[in-house]
This record gives sequence, C-alpha cells and structure tokens, in this order.
Amino acid sequence: MPPPAPTAPDLRAVKLVLTAGCNLRCSYCYQSDKKNLRIDWEIVRATLDRLLASARSDVELLFIGGEPLLEFPTIERAVAYVDEHKRPDMAVQYATITNGLLLGQCEADFLVRHRFNVQLSFDGLPPAQQLRGQHTFEKLNALLDTLRDRHPGFYDERLRVNITLVPATLGYLADSVEYFLFEKRVQDLTITPQMTAAADWRPERIAELEQLFARLYRVSLRRYHETGEVPLQIFRKTGRRRARRRPAEISMCGVGRGDQLAVDVDGATQGCLMFVASYQSFPTTFLRSRVEAMRLGDIRDPALDDRLKLYPEAVRHAEIFDHKELKYSSYGRCGECKYLEDCAVCPMSIGRVEGENDPRRVPDFNCAYNLVSLKYRARFPRLKSLPEMIGSRRGPLWDLLAGRTSARRRTMSVAP
Repeated sequence: MPPPAPTAPDLRAVKLVLTAGCNLRCSYCYQSDKKNLRIDWEIVRATLDRLLASARSDVELLFIGGEPLLEFPTIERAVAYVDEHKRPDMAVQYATITNGLLLGQCEADFLVRHRFNVQLSFDGLPPAQQLRGQHTFEKLNALLDTLRDRHPGFYDERLRVNITLVPATLGYLADSVEYFLFEKRVQDLTITPQMTAAADWRPERIAELEQLFARLYRVSLRRYHETGEVPLQIFRKTGRRRARRRPAEISMCGVGRGDQLAVDVDGATQGCLMFVASYQSFPTTFLRSRVEAMRLGDIRDPALDDRLKLYPEAVRHAEIFDHKELKYSSYGRCGECKYLEDCAVCPMSIGRVEGENDPRRVPDFNCAYNLVSLKYRARFPRLKSLPEMIGSRRGPLWDLLAGRTSARRRTMSVAP
C-alpha cells in the first residue's frame, strides 16, 4: 500500500505583518527595505479565520511590522474580532514586538487589558541604543518607569526586553545589562546576536566575548543571590537535565513543522517571518532562491492547505534548516561541539555574504556568541523550584522569539 498522504497541520501560531513601515531605520536590522505599506482588513480577517479554524485549544497571534503600533487601530479591531468569533474552548495568546516609541498610555492600557506578551526592542545605555536612533534612550528609559509604576504585574510577567547585539556594541553590553537588572528591575531580558552579516567580526574577538560574559555571569549571579531571580534568559535553567544521548539528526529550528504562518501585508504567506518580502531585500541569490522555493501563496487561496502538506519537503530541500550537526564555522564543526543541542542560530543568517554558497556555513559571530554564552550558562546555578516558573505560560511562539525554550521565575500573580 502507498504511504498515507500528508495532512496540513493545525495552526498553533500566526504572525501578522501589519505594516512594512517603521519609525526607525536601525542599521543592523534584517528588515533592510522598509516601505510605506499596510495590511488591508480583508487579509487580516482571512488570517484570523484560518487561525480560529485550528483544532488546537491554545493558539498564538503575533502582531508585528515594521513597527506594528503604526497600525494600532488594526490591532484593536483584530482583537475584538478574535474575542467575538473564537470557540469557547479556545485560548488565544496575543503578542507583539515593538520599539516602544509609540507605546503611549492608551496603547499600554489596551495591551495590558488583553494580556499581551510584549517584546520591547531596547539595546541599553545611550551609546548602544544610539544605533537604533538618536534620543531614543531617553524615551524608552521613561517608558519603563511608566510601565513599572502603572502596570507592575504586566511589567513583571508579560514584558520582555530584547537587546540586539552587534560587534560595535560589545563594549556597552555589560553596563546595559546591569542597567536593566538593577536600575530598571527588568524580569525578562534576552540578547539576540544580529542576523545580518557582521562584517566587523573577526574570529579572534571571541576573547572579548569571554571577558564580557564573565562580567555578565557575575552580575546575574548577584541578582540571583539577592532575589532568587534570573532575568537574563541565557542563564535561566529549569526542568530536567538533558539526556546524555544525542539525536543522530538535529534541526536548526522548527520551521519545517508548518504549524505556524507569517502573513505579509499583501496576504503572501510564509512559514517564518524571516521569509517575508515586503520589508526586506534578500542580499544574495543563495538566500533569495531558497525563500522563493518555500512560498506558500496567498492566505485567501483555498489551495494553501495543499501547499502546506508539501512544505516540510521544501524546507528539507533548502538545506539550511536541517542537519545542525553538519554545520560549521571558523570555530569548528557543530557536530563536535558539546553545546550543539542548546545553541540557537537562525538558519536565515546563513548565506547572507555574497559568494558564500555553503548551506552548512554558519556565521562566526553567531557561533562565537553561542560558544561563550552557553559556557557560562553551564556554570550558572539551576533554578530550584519548578512550580515557581511560568515559562510554560509563555507558549511556543514566545519561546521562539527568544531563540530557545526556557522558563522564568514567577514574581507575582498577575491578571493584567
């Protein structure tokens, strides 16, 4: 008998691109070609209908851009639509990623009321934040104070601050982390190495990362001993220790499952936000050809389910998403690295340098970050009481935004 035909998976998450525009032009952003484009309600409604048709009882809806708060009325309308049409047994977790500059009192009250998970892109002290935009530090510094004072439960439980790390800001990272941990009392802090090509990185600079993480380790250990909290996610360890036996084949990410969709402003549907075309131009033919081969068509197309059934094979054919154990960098072969299962390198960072056509070659900067950060993570104390953790409440989409699965300490019971 022939094998059974594949079926399209039920959606667990949708990432909705509301606009290809942004009020900032960060030099290191992978969104390299932002435009004044916005999504139509017809596309939003079709996307929401598809998510609400999922058989899952827990799903997630991420609003993103560009800068999603440029289209705040659409967020309000979409949430009202979901709340009206979702099944009684379905829970929808809302989330957004924002640079925070448009997050005023009205917007914050709405996000809190609807229990949004919010990731704030904020790189730290003024010399680091300056790469995002002049005078943005002062605005975000005040924003954190306002949110903490007006919405302490939301601030502790549903706000994540993410630092994008580039080689040029290495010297400011430790001071920035200390600012977030002790001055702003941030409870959830992530660091993400830039996904675009780091032209100013050299392999020998890993020594700088070593010194930097030695200090981050001390700073985080101090916070842990004072409060029992580990806000910096790379050091947060909970649950059972990993089994000793390593799988024979390891995926770079979960994009091949096909159970989450990214919908662009024009309705074009992809399996990941990194494939969205409205706000970026892919820098190499190598990368562009792989994205084109994985397009899923329009969210309103009835044939989308048929393409989703074939999607895992298209992902495997692209080569960059599978066989993490066969990847390598200047620091060695991934299959020989003891941190292989824990490291997180976005496959879409591969092939961003013109002339680099090897699907197994990961960027040196990302590899160096993983090598050093995971070395210090291994040394960090394990959180003691799993019932105190709330990571499972975040859900798979929220974990994906951080680049790895993790949990965090419950600081207070919250009903925003």
